Amino acid sequence: MKIKNQYLITNCVDKYSIDQDNWKRVSPLPLQLACHAAVTVNNKLYVIGGWTPQMDLPDEEPDRLSNKLLQYDPSQDEWRERAPMQYSKYRFSAAVVNREIYVLGGIGCVGRDRGQVRKCLDVVEIYNPDGDFWREGPPMPSPLLSLRTNSTNAGAVDGKLYVCGGFHGADRHEVISKEILELDPWENQWNVVAINVLMHDSYDVCLVARMNPRDLIPPPSDLIDEGGDHRGQR
Repeated sequence: MKIKNQYLITNCVDKYSIDQDNWKRVSPLPLQLACHAAVTVNNKLYVIGGWTPQMDLPDEEPDRLSNKLLQYDPSQDEWRERAPMQYSKYRFSAAVVNREIYVLGGIGCVGRDRGQVRKCLDVVEIYNPDGDFWREGPPMPSPLLSLRTNSTNAGAVDGKLYVCGGFHGADRHEVISKEILELDPWENQWNVVAINVLMHDSYDVCLVARMNPRDLIPPPSDLIDEGGDHRGQR
């Protein structure tokens, strides 16, 4: 929230209703949070990681990273804390594959952030909502973080996870990756499926969709009458 040209980190949560075309303020997050990720599984919202301001710390250390996993139940309008991640982190990517949450890379430190050294991560943490536990996934081929603090460059298609681009390293000499990585949970290993992909300067927002979920086949061209209305064939 921007107030008088300064940004205030809040715990506000607003819900948009498509049917009513309006916004409604709902139960706030348990803590002030920024640069986190949010995904949905089983009609529940999960907020992962990020960083939170520390009012009682000196100016040179104004924030701490979070390893928290917060679950929101819209039917109860209630937040609850679930099992924490092994790493406190931000600038990571997150996606849902086969009803599990994958948290990939980022900048962070082991355990609860108490001011220890942060580094760029190749770590993959996988959360199972049914059992409320995390397990370790196959490490990424190299440490990777997203360009923006509030976006993800990962998505799922047909039960596989894809990571598009990102940054190798977290300093002034960051190297931009123009690869697309694929993870098949059954094989449990990463594969490079595309290299030197043409990407925009803000390439790290990845939107994925299966546009033809029923595998519909268009009719042969010789059966289509260009002058007629054949909507029933389509």
